Amino acid sequence: MTIQMKGKRLAVFGANTVVDEVTAYARKHGIVLVSVGNVPEAPMHQASDEQYYMDCTDEAAMLRFFKEKHIDALLSCSGEMVIRKTVGFIGKTGFHYHVTPEQWDVLMNKQHFKEVCPRYGMPAIPAFRSEDKDIPFPVIVKPVDNGGSFGITVCHSRTEMEEAIAKAVRHSTVGEYLCEKFMEGPYFQFDIWRQNGKSYFPYTKGRVFYDAIGTSPQQPFLDLYPSPEADIIKRLYEPMSQLFEDLGIDNGSCMFQGIISDGVPYIMDNAFRLSGGMDFRVVHEDKGIDLIACYMQHALTGQFGEDFSALAEPLHSRYATVCIGLKNGQITRIKGIDEVRQLPFVYGLYQYYHEGDIMQYSGLFLQVLCRIFVRADSRQELQSNINTILGLIEAEGTDGNSLLRDYPST
Repeated sequence: MTIQMKGKRLAVFGANTVVDEVTAYARKHGIVLVSVGNVPEAPMHQASDEQYYMDCTDEAAMLRFFKEKHIDALLSCSGEMVIRKTVGFIGKTGFHYHVTPEQWDVLMNKQHFKEVCPRYGMPAIPAFRSEDKDIPFPVIVKPVDNGGSFGITVCHSRTEMEEAIAKAVRHSTVGEYLCEKFMEGPYFQFDIWRQNGKSYFPYTKGRVFYDAIGTSPQQPFLDLYPSPEADIIKRLYEPMSQLFEDLGIDNGSCMFQGIISDGVPYIMDNAFRLSGGMDFRVVHEDKGIDLIACYMQHALTGQFGEDFSALAEPLHSRYATVCIGLKNGQITRIKGIDEVRQLPFVYGLYQYYHEGDIMQYSGLFLQVLCRIFVRADSRQELQSNINTILGLIEAEGTDGNSLLRDYPST
């Protein structure tokens, strides 16, 4: 593939949390990286070969840009809102892209996906509308087409629900909300990776949460691989594979997360894009298959990765992703990051905030100081590794007190 890709000009939307992976693959194959986005300090702008400070959702401007700058392909690693606004005109470019507007509308509109699930024998969480009379609180209200905890509220009364609906609509591109029964039970997550029309399910995971703040949903403290509920999760594999087959999705990856209630797995959210939890790093560490490289190769050649046969095997080790959550405030001191990076059982660390930054998202998905990727040979060893990490990380605010959120017991 090196000869085929060398000298190709790859435009990049987003990808700010996978700069290292994108630049490493580009350097290896002689690809010219052309970053596009209107935030000058974006990490990808700091690493690319060419930078263009433009609104990547402006269809006319981008179609003209692709032509004038002789762009060969596009890697779009943005969030839901940007992809929703760009997926339509990307289809006009002739570029290899993993999703069409019609496929996106089924998978990334929570209401549309909920309507599809029963057709494939997948259970759907009970849903309600504001005009319903007998609503069994608590419920959770969310935008139909956004993620990252934005616009999501847990409600215990009709008054809270009405306020939450207004917030959810504000955070929705299409101005719609979804109200569902608030489910409790073991959390689960899995991915489906598609290559040339064949399905692979590379991991399962469970999760330990921080306590919720206010009416926001709980946020992750530990992601644990594999999930202890793997046998229940696997019930969804065959119907999910059939759904992707019927939608005509040949290549790409999609994350699904949900709750197991009375032994039944209910999907509560999905992401047909690179998810913020960076689960692809676990797969890369365990199987040697780099999802970022797959997306780049697909963008440039139409081929989504090489040999996926290893994905059919269980994970060989135990893994955890440690999310260091912060309270709100200005960060004046961070300690322990470099020491943690050097630990032999840490195979990756991504830092979102630095000294001088202001945290204002405590209680939301963006509350994370850093994600730390850990491996071990046993559950006991994994717990010991996690404890070592937690004893090293410190973060202080302007008053000298800790900005770290209280860690849950595990």
